[in-house]
Amino acid sequence: MAKIFKTNPRAVALKILLRWEKEKPLLDELLSQVLTKSVLPDERDRALVGELVNGVARHLYYLDYLISKFSKIPLDEIDMEVKNALRLGIYQILFTRIPTRVALAETLKILLHKGRASWIRGYVNALLHKVAETKDSPPEPPREEPLHYLSIKYSFPPWLILRWFKRWNLEELERLLSASNERPPLVIRINPLKVSRDNYLLYLKEKVPLAEPCPYSPQGIILKGFRGKITELQGYYFGWFSVQDGASQLVTFLLDPKPGERILDACAGVGGKTTHIAELTQDKAQIYAFELYEWRLERLKENFNRLGLKMPKCYQGDVVEGLAKINPPLFDRILIDAPCTGTGVIRKHPDIKWMRSEKDFIEIPHRQLRLLKGVSPYLKRGGIILYATCSLEPEENEEVINKFLAECPQFRMQPLTPLLKKLCGEHAEELIENDFYLKTYPHKHGLDGFFAVRLEKL
Repeated sequence: MAKIFKTNPRAVALKILLRWEKEKPLLDELLSQVLTKSVLPDERDRALVGELVNGVARHLYYLDYLISKFSKIPLDEIDMEVKNALRLGIYQILFTRIPTRVALAETLKILLHKGRASWIRGYVNALLHKVAETKDSPPEPPREEPLHYLSIKYSFPPWLILRWFKRWNLEELERLLSASNERPPLVIRINPLKVSRDNYLLYLKEKVPLAEPCPYSPQGIILKGFRGKITELQGYYFGWFSVQDGASQLVTFLLDPKPGERILDACAGVGGKTTHIAELTQDKAQIYAFELYEWRLERLKENFNRLGLKMPKCYQGDVVEGLAKINPPLFDRILIDAPCTGTGVIRKHPDIKWMRSEKDFIEIPHRQLRLLKGVSPYLKRGGIILYATCSLEPEENEEVINKFLAECPQFRMQPLTPLLKKLCGEHAEELIENDFYLKTYPHKHGLDGFFAVRLEKL
């Protein structure tokens, strides 16, 4: 029975949700840890685990609202394992194409394997049947208090709803919340050193007939309707493309790197933008990549190898401290894809809603300003810093830049309009604010939420 339990994707999802609720780790990392060790035999089962876990995190408040609506036992008195089994069952009934009878049977099977009493299984069975009966028109929270309604309906913490309501009216706020709960389409970035976008779109016609060019990035392709494994697409192992959202692609385009330049990627992560720098410079730039975590640097190196690109100089650790140690020659360009609250990428990482608190918008901007001030002495005169975040918050974006410019008057912002018009044509003006800021939004552009600004050293 234990072996069956380990090969049951819903049981694995329940295990992950229990750990997440107790310890609140990053959900992506927790999923990766558990699935790496799991004995799930089918790739589709592993995908189902990710779908279920992220789905419950995405709709957490609303799922709990429905449990409270149909349960005679108060929510805070329900056993944690039973509560998460209910969440999984309701999510499958309301938000997936899984047949209701399968969702019911599989939820009860988990509880049976866990040795739960028959009255508990009966309670879960009855509650899930009540939800299934309302499937075509499930209950909604009352609309009399609009912000409370939005918080429950779209499963966002009240403090974040209130914060955004100060910037957007109710109609636009609801559009943002709804878009942030949608699963984003898969977007890839063509490696122009290997293949052109037009040619690769022809390759995709049979496998992904709905694939289309990204309107905002000249190297982006939206894989509409694709449900397979990305590694199975033609050319993946030959380095023809990388997975990257269109907004993220624009950041590197705005850096505008050139062959022969010395370029620093201060927060390289797994190398999405670092590899893009190499591609845009025809693999003829001298790139330095700093990253705090060793596992991310290893992924970066794997990506460079797969794409057939020259390996950058890689350094693990804090970039400000690291630059002071190695004292490199001055850089022509510096990319700071700054660590942030990530409020622009909630549709990809729904647990961000539950990880963040209001104090993050005080503490994180201090770190971002430290990064800017710490790397700026290593830039040549006339050089460019491209500062970017995947945050929607002014504290991490304009306010950080304003403080930096006040303390470092040798820098000035450069207009983005000329560069963006070359990249996006008529779409450029949709993405620019005050001529100096790139701002993308899920509900306006169908892109991740990003901010970027170009800073020139005088």
